[in-house]
Amino acid sequence: MSAVVRIATSVLALALVAAILTSPVLAQPGPRELVEQTTERMLSRLEAQRKELEAEPKRLFGMVNDIVLPHFDFVRMSRWVLGRRHWVDASDEQKRRFVLAFRDLLVRTYATALFEYTGQKVNVLPLRGDPAAQGDVRVQTEVQQSGGPTIAINYSMYQDKQGEWKVYDVSVEGVSLLSSYRSSFASEIRRSGLDALIEQLEQRARERNG
Repeated sequence: MSAVVRIATSVLALALVAAILTSPVLAQPGPRELVEQTTERMLSRLEAQRKELEAEPKRLFGMVNDIVLPHFDFVRMSRWVLGRRHWVDASDEQKRRFVLAFRDLLVRTYATALFEYTGQKVNVLPLRGDPAAQGDVRVQTEVQQSGGPTIAINYSMYQDKQGEWKVYDVSVEGVSLLSSYRSSFASEIRRSGLDALIEQLEQRARERNG
């Protein structure tokens, strides 16, 4: 993993409490409202189950899996992070395995990061323009650290054909998480090939799953 990825991941440990999650409401909320509604829901659930999660951390993986996964477009993210040439050249089976392995990597990164939350305040900034008209927006948030600088987190989202907002990238202080992984993965593919990269990600998942 590149130094940029490691830095972005460590910062996310303080900021991912503002991850885009779901809220069981009848009307589809806008992207900014979705962040505001679900941040409070996630933090409340995290604090309420803190002792249980510390005793059994894998429960947090399941929590993130259930709440986050439906609202991230992992196929779009995987296609971009691999790059057009590698994605087009990949077989259907390679694509399937990569999407699952990359999803597992991000879910467990998120879950691990959530353990680091210690009450930082998250401000969701106003959107510019009409999200519905744009169809593609950045939800900007600021994480206020105690005794430290404010961290800027941006969530890139688009509206799918069903009218749901999907996350396809997260940037930390201007550094795109997908761009960081893309650079790291490209190096691995040049060195060992796509199958080797997929196997490496799958092995990490097996090790984490115990």
